Amino acid sequence: MKYPAFNEYQAALQHPSRCLIPAGLQQCIAEADLWGLPRVRSGGFALTYKLTDGNSTYALRCFHRHVTDRAERYASINRYIQKAGVDYLEAIQYIANGINIKGTSFPITYMKWVEGETLESYVIRNLDKPAVLEELSSQFYQIVMDLEQRTITHGDLSHHNIMVRNSKLVLVDYDGMNVPEMKQKQSCEIGNPHFQHPGRDETIFDLTTDRFSSIVIYMALKALSIDKKFWYSYETGGEGLLFRRADFEHPWQSPLLQEMETIAALNRDVRQFRQICMMDVHDVPRLEEFANGLSLDFFTTINDAGSVEPERTIYLDAQKKYLFLSRLGEIVSVVGRIDEIFDGKTRDGVPHVFFNFGNWKMKCFTVVLWDEALSLMQTTGIDPQEYKNKWVSVTGMLTSYKRRPQMIVNTPFDIEILDEERVNQKIAASSPFWFVRKSQSVAAPLRKIAVQNHLSVEPQPVNNQPVAQIPPAQVAVDNSLPFIDINPQVANPLDINNDVVGKINDLYKNVKTGTRTVKRKKKAH
Repeated sequence: MKYPAFNEYQAALQHPSRCLIPAGLQQCIAEADLWGLPRVRSGGFALTYKLTDGNSTYALRCFHRHVTDRAERYASINRYIQKAGVDYLEAIQYIANGINIKGTSFPITYMKWVEGETLESYVIRNLDKPAVLEELSSQFYQIVMDLEQRTITHGDLSHHNIMVRNSKLVLVDYDGMNVPEMKQKQSCEIGNPHFQHPGRDETIFDLTTDRFSSIVIYMALKALSIDKKFWYSYETGGEGLLFRRADFEHPWQSPLLQEMETIAALNRDVRQFRQICMMDVHDVPRLEEFANGLSLDFFTTINDAGSVEPERTIYLDAQKKYLFLSRLGEIVSVVGRIDEIFDGKTRDGVPHVFFNFGNWKMKCFTVVLWDEALSLMQTTGIDPQEYKNKWVSVTGMLTSYKRRPQMIVNTPFDIEILDEERVNQKIAASSPFWFVRKSQSVAAPLRKIAVQNHLSVEPQPVNNQPVAQIPPAQVAVDNSLPFIDINPQVANPLDINNDVVGKINDLYKNVKTGTRTVKRKKKAH
């Protein structure tokens, strides 16, 4: 089944009464963005919209990726959540024929809207309140213990899938959840790589699934409650909560872990965590065991399964607009320089800031800050003008407005200011001539040596900058070149000539096959 494109969902949900099939949703109105279009909240497997009928508010998820047994999975998940009756999970309804797009029905899920803010935003807002972060860490610990006791795994614990509602944690996004009655043998997703064990893949679908990510979140909250400087020194650009995947793949070289190790209250945790990064994902201990301290005997049976290449973050060069079309509705990172900054208000008086990666008149890529992002800027004392002429990486959902590619960010920390080294790395990663194989096992002899000998390698800083945290192993050259998928049935939401894109694809194909077409003018007789 081919699912609707991002812009098709956007067009349909401007009129929910015409496209939504469940009678209870037909009277709803979709939350609007600055331009009056349906506001999209998240990406991944689905696009999330906030609907309200005046009395109730719902989270509607519209899928753009096919999962064969999605109906069976959600039926099991909903039954178990209703049976459990816990405050940190919300019942969810799966409707096989939930939305009509151009005469074809597609599945949706909807649940009660969790009013609050993401874990990431809540942490940023409370960096100056260590007691609040300690309480958050304790609460998270109790939820993880309860999940283990109930033999439930979420599958994608991260800073965006945990909400804070009235100071209480609530888990959302249940696509990768596993409950006892499920018969599925594999996960349909492997989660955010900046929270997952290097060895996790789709086959990890048991009680061990959440153990590594729960330790990562617990350590991050604990470290930030001790010293907020970690947040400002190790920004992840919205990709993770303090940690990046490189910290897991190279734990002895991680500047973050090296600094955490110097703090007495974190020293034992760091030493344990390094060992856990090295071991087989099935051997990762429960959070309770980790927090209470692991004995030396625990590490004598370490099995190192190497690592799996992640579904890496997609990097796009802000100047290569032709690559954006096939990525609309996806979570990506865009790399470029902010050339213009516009600060203004809508006709309704809503303040907003535009970061333009080029000339506005040329419909360049634009980052939009409003609502929560501007509020957090004021809270943390960040001046938007500080970003002028800076090279940055910005992470979020790629959308478009009037054929202009754009991204609405949720926090100012989704924008990472880059030094020259990081710019070069990310621009290289954005090239269509670089490709990473998905789910390919990687031999890890150095990982085994590090476990056995407890090596401590001092990283070498460059120009007084922290050692780059994107390992070279994440980017590998391959002769296979990705092509831009242009669907002629879908209106082009960007200002791109399809003939031009077609020629670019032809060029890539010629490069791949080693052929070249040369047209010669006929000589006049």
